[in-house]
Amino acid sequence: MGADTRKALSTIRRCIAADRVRLLPHFTERMGARGMTWPDVLAVFDAPADVRHGGADDWGRERWIVSGTAADGLAAAVVCVIGRDAAGELTVFVTLFWED
Repeated sequence: MGADTRKALSTIRRCIAADRVRLLPHFTERMGARGMTWPDVLAVFDAPADVRHGGADDWGRERWIVSGTAADGLAAAVVCVIGRDAAGELTVFVTLFWED
């Protein structure tokens, strides 16, 4: 894992710990459709199998795809972006999907 990837994962984990996250409606819909819970999502970030850069979103924020095993044992990937608001760093959860 390269330095940029480690920094991104560290930032995302810090945002989660500080409750500096925003869940987009699409992300929440995907969680419900897949029967996932927040602990399932957190398990992916606790022990990721892969973290890769996914370019930038429409607002120029860095997009990251974090893959791993959810708490329910299924392989999942979470797409999120790292941004800032008036209060500081923020991670926005965009979508999630099952990994093959």
